[in-house]
Amino acid sequence: MKNTFKYIFAAVSSALLLASCNLEQLPTSAVEYKEGSRFIATANDLASYEAGIMLDFRAIHGGSFAVMEDVMMDGFNAVAGFGNNYGSVHRTDDSYTAGDTYIESYWNNHYYVIKDYNVLIDALNEEINIPEGYEADARVIQGEAYLFRADAYLNLIRHFAKNYNPDLDDPRGVPLVLHYDLYARPARASVHEVYTQIKNDLDSAAVRLKNVRGEIAAQYPTIDAVNAMYARYYLDIQDYDNAAKSADSVISTGVYTLASTSQAMRDEYRNDSGTEPIMQMYGSLSEMPSSITAYTGMTSTQEHGVASSPMFIPSKKLVDSYGEGDLRKAAWFATSDFWSRVNGSFYRGNFATFTKFLGNPALYTNGIPNGAQMCKPYKISELYLIKAEALAAQNKISLAKEALNALQTARKATVTNGRMESIQKEWFRETAGEGMRFVCLKRWEEGFSGREGQPGAVAVNAIETGTFYDQRSIADNDYHMVWPIPSNQIKLNDNLIQNDVYGNN
Repeated sequence: MKNTFKYIFAAVSSALLLASCNLEQLPTSAVEYKEGSRFIATANDLASYEAGIMLDFRAIHGGSFAVMEDVMMDGFNAVAGFGNNYGSVHRTDDSYTAGDTYIESYWNNHYYVIKDYNVLIDALNEEINIPEGYEADARVIQGEAYLFRADAYLNLIRHFAKNYNPDLDDPRGVPLVLHYDLYARPARASVHEVYTQIKNDLDSAAVRLKNVRGEIAAQYPTIDAVNAMYARYYLDIQDYDNAAKSADSVISTGVYTLASTSQAMRDEYRNDSGTEPIMQMYGSLSEMPSSITAYTGMTSTQEHGVASSPMFIPSKKLVDSYGEGDLRKAAWFATSDFWSRVNGSFYRGNFATFTKFLGNPALYTNGIPNGAQMCKPYKISELYLIKAEALAAQNKISLAKEALNALQTARKATVTNGRMESIQKEWFRETAGEGMRFVCLKRWEEGFSGREGQPGAVAVNAIETGTFYDQRSIADNDYHMVWPIPSNQIKLNDNLIQNDVYGNN
């Protein structure tokens, strides 16, 4: 049975491991999880299974998943000759369908890790799987799995279903798969049902992690990470009072501080040694974290040395959103630091590239930044934004201003009022490139009008232009603001119903 459990946590293709739907694609040698079986016999077993879910959690944060959400919206332009990387989601034209590989990957990988969380949660509900003397450790690890499952379901419901409406429950949420069942073909649970499950999982995590105190850049979940997730959850369900309280419960600990100098910004976003992460996942040269190369693509050239070869550069709107003294502008945007190669030509000083994820020097050895940085799933900066938004939604404008100004002051940005429009603009500036722009615009029921390119990039024909590139607009009610259920899942599970407008191809 030990080998079976290890197989369940093996890192094989996620397309083969969506237990709820991909039944025909599973290998015939797969062994079902059976209640009452002993999978965890020793403390080493327990630690290895915890390591498995930690790897799962890290795998679905950052990397390509963050890129696809941001380039779908208005902050970035595809460069000329970008190789059609993320092309379908950037354009959202006829090539963006229910069969889109980026969308399939997002869905499949989330259900893959949910399966792993389910197995560990269920196993640790049975005394036979708790090594003698490790009861407390087992409960903490189970709490981690509950938190991770809540996180995964929040990601899924935010992307594949309409917004939570307190007065109207849409039946087209996402399937709730809470136990490993090879033969289940679940239908979509309602939006309310999914959010209720997220709350149940967070409550279970809170009980088990209540004594795990927060610390800067914790590699494992703490009670502060649970409260950060509560803040996201309450913001989504429009319980603004509890959203603000959850965010403030972490802010008020005083454990985490906002970067407020150029060096602190570099430590935070380049060296992975900052004071903002509530969690920061492990990474090293031998165990590389996910990398983001779409914005830099650094390479070595004979003529120009280390140069950038980006797929996307920031739009005029994103670059212009920062004041001249803003620390983020200096830390995250480079105009003349190095040459940039676009469509075979080299440019320097013509336009800004986005260097927020250039790469931690400790994670590369050849002098060429590789876009690899430690994954930071929860940061204190987001909680300032959640607190400000939740207070503004309650018309507590002066209190919202205090929360917003604390972040703006730290970043040396122009302080503004505490009204929703100002808070939304700060979300855009602060979370650029972190995969939150889609979720924010969807939550606010807003679209965008155009992706005007930086003038210097337009002048040298460095970006793709046309209806679905720099001119692309998406209205607040555009059906693309809810992602399609992957067609391969619908073919394998006839209980799934597709979202509006999308076909099943």
